[in-house]
Amino acid sequence: MSKFHDWTDFQFFLTVARVGTVSKASLRLGVEHSTVSRRIDRLETLVGAVLFDRSKKGYALTDAGRSLVGHVEAMESALHEAMESTVARSRYVMGTVRVGTPEAFGVCVLAPQLERLHAVQRKLHIELIAQPQYPSLVTREVDVIVTLDPPKSGRYTITRLAEIDYFVYGSPTYLNHHPSIKTIGDLDAHAFVDYVHDGTMSDRFLVLEEIISQPQIIMTSSSILAQRAAAVAGMGLVLLTPYVADVADDLVCVLPGQPLATRKLWLAAPNDLFKTKRVRLVWDFILSIITDESRKFRR
Repeated sequence: MSKFHDWTDFQFFLTVARVGTVSKASLRLGVEHSTVSRRIDRLETLVGAVLFDRSKKGYALTDAGRSLVGHVEAMESALHEAMESTVARSRYVMGTVRVGTPEAFGVCVLAPQLERLHAVQRKLHIELIAQPQYPSLVTREVDVIVTLDPPKSGRYTITRLAEIDYFVYGSPTYLNHHPSIKTIGDLDAHAFVDYVHDGTMSDRFLVLEEIISQPQIIMTSSSILAQRAAAVAGMGLVLLTPYVADVADDLVCVLPGQPLATRKLWLAAPNDLFKTKRVRLVWDFILSIITDESRKFRR
């Protein structure tokens, strides 16, 4: 084993295995493309086996590569545990935690609360990835994820975070110039803004069709905040959760007290990262937000 003197060779291997291409791995690791290729070639020479099938589409693990991944992930977990043991006695948590969330949850719920966490853990750095398309736990784009689509398999810790209700909202201008809405059936006569239906969005975001079989959609966006802005301008009605709608008093809830759809939010993290102090701290902080914001969420 003396020839395997550099852990970073295994780190490079694991990163390429997770992201699938040398170019993506180089961006993730902050090194040149050629450096990643050279490290992979060196590791293959040391183990005496081809670890990846190279093609124009990327790097796919060979049988030898798949066998090695489990061992390297065990090494990575052991490294995490070793680092944790050195800081266990400290009241402060150091390091970076990358958190992936749906756009609206990250912008409207988590981001406004992060100052509370920073006030007591100033050495902890949060990278918030809040976007319509989920980042990947599999490729370790994030360490913790808030998601509507929990992992179906793999070594993950998963818990149900909350249930979120969707209501229909419209601007006062729109509602004053269009037919009144007293029942769900009245919505058929109204225009809506909605998500882009191009296959890039999770089906869990596509809620409107559950309420209206053939809605009149006059504008679509991959961003729920853009949809909200269009509705505020009077373009049409929009389906929102209260934590998105209530960021300002510029929308009126249509059919108040009558949620038209419900979704579950899940919290997930890889098992090895869940054991670390920094990830567990962020995990518990997100759970505490849901408890504190009980008006907007249901457990």
